[in-house]
Amino acid sequence: MLDVANKYEKELQLLFVDTWYKDKYKYYHYACFYDAYKNSDSTWEGNRFVSKNKSGNIIGYIGYSLSRTNDYANGLCAINFTDNKVVFGRDLIQVLDDIFTKFNIRKLSFSVVVGNPVERSYDRLIKQYGGSIVGIKKKEVKLMDNKYYDSKMYEIFREDYLLHKNKNKEM
Repeated sequence: MLDVANKYEKELQLLFVDTWYKDKYKYYHYACFYDAYKNSDSTWEGNRFVSKNKSGNIIGYIGYSLSRTNDYANGLCAINFTDNKVVFGRDLIQVLDDIFTKFNIRKLSFSVVVGNPVERSYDRLIKQYGGSIVGIKKKEVKLMDNKYYDSKMYEIFREDYLLHKNKNKEM
């Protein structure tokens, strides 16, 4: 279940700090340093949500930036603080659907560090909804282990998403 992240700033700050030095989350942070989580006071620059289980506990965070002048979303951030992949996955799909159907954004672009366990899921998602892998930037990011990693870039356009969403429903 999705909820607006602004309601949970203190709890999110603690959850994010708990991920800082854990190898499991090195790909999420996309760097070798960390900033404390801080909510935005406005939805002008992006949207941020928490994913909650049926008990009301936060299991993850999903956010993205918006370019209002160019009508696109980018910088999709998704982190699952638990092993509850089913609920978190449904919430992530809901956020993607909202980007294109509720907010009518024309394009979503995002990237993943190559080697991140979620990379294959993003590849399948992109294929399923008519998006594309735009390219790979070699040795683009330095992570906590002080090694450089490639970055894979994705994009999905609203018209392709809607076309493939309807095709997927018919199957």
